[in-house]
Amino acid sequence: MRWQLIVVLGLLMEMAATGSRSLAAEAPQAPMIPVVYEGPELTGGGPEGVTDVVPPMLSLEKAVELALEYNPDVAASAQGVMVTDAQVIQAISRLMPRVSLEANRTTPVDLPEFAFQSSEPSWETTVFLSQPLYAGGALRAGARAARDFLRGSEGAYRRTQQEIAFAVRSRYYTVLSAEWQVRVQRQTLELAEESLRVARLRYEAGVAPEFDVLSAEARVARTEQGVISAGALRDTAWATLSTAIGAPIPAGTELSTPRAAAIPETSPEALRAEALVGRPDLLTAEALVAAERGRIAVARAGRYPLIAANAGYTFRENVIVPGDVIGSPGTDIVVSQDSGFIALSIGWSLFNGGQVEGEVREAEARMRRAQNAVRSLRQQVELDVRSAYLAVAAARAQVEAARKEVTQQEEAYRISTIRYQEGVGTSVELLTAETDLEDARTRLNRAVFDLALAVARLDLALGRDTFLQELPASEEGVSE
Repeated sequence: MRWQLIVVLGLLMEMAATGSRSLAAEAPQAPMIPVVYEGPELTGGGPEGVTDVVPPMLSLEKAVELALEYNPDVAASAQGVMVTDAQVIQAISRLMPRVSLEANRTTPVDLPEFAFQSSEPSWETTVFLSQPLYAGGALRAGARAARDFLRGSEGAYRRTQQEIAFAVRSRYYTVLSAEWQVRVQRQTLELAEESLRVARLRYEAGVAPEFDVLSAEARVARTEQGVISAGALRDTAWATLSTAIGAPIPAGTELSTPRAAAIPETSPEALRAEALVGRPDLLTAEALVAAERGRIAVARAGRYPLIAANAGYTFRENVIVPGDVIGSPGTDIVVSQDSGFIALSIGWSLFNGGQVEGEVREAEARMRRAQNAVRSLRQQVELDVRSAYLAVAAARAQVEAARKEVTQQEEAYRISTIRYQEGVGTSVELLTAETDLEDARTRLNRAVFDLALAVARLDLALGRDTFLQELPASEEGVSE
């Protein structure tokens, strides 16, 4: 069991580099001890009726792919893009001519005895055409602002995808860490039970006090509680992974490990430059500045006149005037009622109580606020990258130190066990060695998970779309 645990923990360290440029080349991937969900089917909270979408062998890449399809936050962000895309269409349409059709049915009432209008109900149809000619630049500025808002919305959608991918990676690693912590606790329980067995044999042989047996029994009871707690944390980790994916995870689902990437070391300056260019939320903030600049132009256009060309034509039923009415019996006259018009309209608001100036000031303040938000976000991006970079470096050092500690504590436990069996060691010494070994393995498990999470957070800080693209298939294996 002990060598299996070392293999598993070493594997999780390599897994942390998946989909990311790590700070140093990683070792080749080792076979993986299977991690299988054994609980009831989980409800993911995604679209209603979504079932049977999680495959029996679930890789990290597939988990991210499912989340991008079924997670409601991604769907909501996608709808936001559709909203701004529709607003672009509306803004552009204001530059185009407008054609409308109006039809009326008219029923004359109380006509005079002599009238060219027929006393029968009639239809008239009017076609209107209107084309804006000048609006102070408001229409074109509005269209540009709408496109800028669309770019911002697309950046927000990309950032949402990255955040969901990070959430899935984080919870995927949490499941692996929790499953392996259960194994650590079970292994510790096996060691405690073996110590109890030896203590009883020595007590029955009369070479050890009853205190040794009682202490060993207490140790077994405490370890059993640790197994129960680790199992509860594991079940919670599976539930959070299901929620991040947005689809239920059926019992029997097995997690696989993606291929580890071997990437040469990268400097913090290069990472900073990459983030400032690639972070979609920063691009979104910059797009909003451009959009607010367009709003200023729209507000200033209120100072200028609006000029539009209009045309219309009305089609009416002909009116037949009997000849008797005009003194020509037997000769009816057909009178056409069709008519049209062409007009040039000019509108200019000469006084509006300061409304336009207020709108201009508001738009300028909005732009300054957006500019300050960009500066603040750039500082935050730099801080995120530096913090993530340092976290990865620290996590790698922690893993190396923890692995050495486990090796040393295993040797210490082996020696204390031999000493106790030979009668030259005490139960306190043995129990202390067991506790120290358990704590060392727990710290190693936590350190390896922290490394995996640190690499995922570095990807998020850099704004990388690694897990949003099609990745090569994972190499999976099982070790007995």
